[in-house]
Amino acid sequence: MPSEKLIFAQSVEALFVRALGPHLTREGRQALKAAGLDLSEPLRPHYTVEQWRGFLRVAARDVYTDLPAHEACVELGARYLQGFRQTSVGRASMALVTQLGPRRTLERVPYNVRAGNNFNEVRVEESTQDSATLWMKDVMADNPYFAAGFLAETLRSAGAGQVKVRPIAFDGTAATFRLTWARGAARSPPAAAGHGA
Repeated sequence: MPSEKLIFAQSVEALFVRALGPHLTREGRQALKAAGLDLSEPLRPHYTVEQWRGFLRVAARDVYTDLPAHEACVELGARYLQGFRQTSVGRASMALVTQLGPRRTLERVPYNVRAGNNFNEVRVEESTQDSATLWMKDVMADNPYFAAGFLAETLRSAGAGQVKVRPIAFDGTAATFRLTWARGAARSPPAAAGHGA
């Protein structure tokens, strides 16, 4: 196990460049720079998880000023996946997701999560045709709602409808989620925020 938890540049690019870039204010960009993310320069190969959490706090305050903190985190998690879809790795991965359906897509989440950092682990502890329980070793945020938003958007991308992702245990780092959904049809990436989890 690595001694330092690192978030890779592709994760930072997905959320802060591709998904949020056009929505960040000048003040938000300055606050990100003060937190260690200068979007006017090339991204570093990696950032620490502590820096990432700081970046999330800045973005939540800057982009989702009117939302409570947990709702802002849900939105950021959904936006993360939307930004990931726009990367070369994400396009290939998400093309497969639309064919797999929700249940089989969840089985791929452990691999997708590990592609963005050097430390996380995910286990699908049980699943049925329309529900699952999933454990995540590190939610990479101050609360479990960023991960909930990411998981909900993953299911929607796989064709699930009426998605609900609820944290049922959280110890400050790891969380267990209960996911339920109805079978729907795969959809195109949304252009704007407004997803619940």
